[in-house]
Amino acid sequence: MIRGHPHDVVVRIRVMHQRTPGRPVPTRLLIVALASALVAACGATPSSPAASPSPTVVATASATPAAILTPTPSPTAPPAIADSPTQELIDFLVGLVEAEPANGLAQRDLGLALLQRIRETGDPSMYGPAETALTTARDLLPDDPLVLVGIGAVQLGRHEFASALRTGSMALDAFPGDPSIRGVIVDALVELGRYDEAFAAAEALAADSPDLASLSRLSYAHELRGDLPAALAAMERAATSPGLAPENTAYVLALVGHLRRMTGDVDGAADAYAKALTLVPEHGPSLIGEGRLAVGAGDLAGARARFERAAAVVPLPEPVIALGETLEAMGDDDAATDQYDLARALITLSQANGVQVDVDLALFEADHGDAATALALAEAGYAATPTVRAADARAWALHRLGRDEEAAAFATEALRLGSRDPLLLFHAGAIDAALGRDAQAREHLAAALTIDPGFSATGAAEARDILADLGG
Repeated sequence: MIRGHPHDVVVRIRVMHQRTPGRPVPTRLLIVALASALVAACGATPSSPAASPSPTVVATASATPAAILTPTPSPTAPPAIADSPTQELIDFLVGLVEAEPANGLAQRDLGLALLQRIRETGDPSMYGPAETALTTARDLLPDDPLVLVGIGAVQLGRHEFASALRTGSMALDAFPGDPSIRGVIVDALVELGRYDEAFAAAEALAADSPDLASLSRLSYAHELRGDLPAALAAMERAATSPGLAPENTAYVLALVGHLRRMTGDVDGAADAYAKALTLVPEHGPSLIGEGRLAVGAGDLAGARARFERAAAVVPLPEPVIALGETLEAMGDDDAATDQYDLARALITLSQANGVQVDVDLALFEADHGDAATALALAEAGYAATPTVRAADARAWALHRLGRDEEAAAFATEALRLGSRDPLLLFHAGAIDAALGRDAQAREHLAAALTIDPGFSATGAAEARDILADLGG
């Protein structure tokens, strides 16, 4: 798992990042904060839902059917997915909401628990119930800032970044200085490409309230600007936050592992993933991280095994695409195609549940589908959110269409913050090579392979082939 991964359609949801390899979105970092806030709000750990107090009835609201809120686990689902403390809490809160539909605190806590569960399972069908619970809670608890934070998190998870910014701004007017609300604003600004504002806001938030949520955002700001040591330092500091549930600690450890991998500390990355998997066996993001390490080491069989396990635990596009690329690199094109078809179905499922995935889908189509479709999606995504990732998607789609002069301008824009993301560097290098800019191509491609030789089984192989053709 990597933050901001273009294929990572999760809450950041990236807590997101859903979001070709890259990294999950800062919204998913918001969900870590929401999970902690939920524990505080309920007065109990998720493992002891019966300890949650019965909130005061404020007004009348309609109940949300338990059948909608409680997903039916697959018969083959691993224990971490089929049964979890978060799901136990959801079941308990559904009972409260059905018994007392006007119970505002129960509605609020249910919405937040569902957001946490989305992060754990990758199931986008829970966005609707989460939104229903939180909007009901907003009517019942108009003076509760945490309700607005939850609504903002739903919008961030669906990639409705402009709406999330409006929600956060209105909430901040009502609750000046609230750190969780400020976090929603930071995430929205990042995902809208308003980087100067976002970075200043993230730094101020971390200075005023140095906790898991703010330090995670600060880490992501450093990473976007290419300062990987500073990003790692902030994330390691965030990982020491007390009182986290095991899944959230494992999630942060997976982010630490990602950054250690990006800074060349392969052993340190492996150790972080191993610790996360000790806390949460079959932890999807950590299995993905181990898979990336295996790809980088040339162990495609080991990578395949880990990506298969991750895709079974959390059926998201990221591990499925990574598995497909690994199978393709191993020469099993038919099996790879099956995985790409599955990834497309998962992306379609996210779209059906309100997640906007133009940029994510554009990169997927450019690599494993139709380049013209990829360009149309990338242009739409760039128009809505002119981020460095949207610029990269547009560059890559243009390159796949052979329009490299145009692609070069967007590749340069994608790297304008100083990013050391191997995917962006690989794309820039391939475009440079197509234009005969051999020295720049060698520099970008070598950097991508040095930073993370496991960023993609097929992408890394293509980068090595281009370098060989260049005599590098």
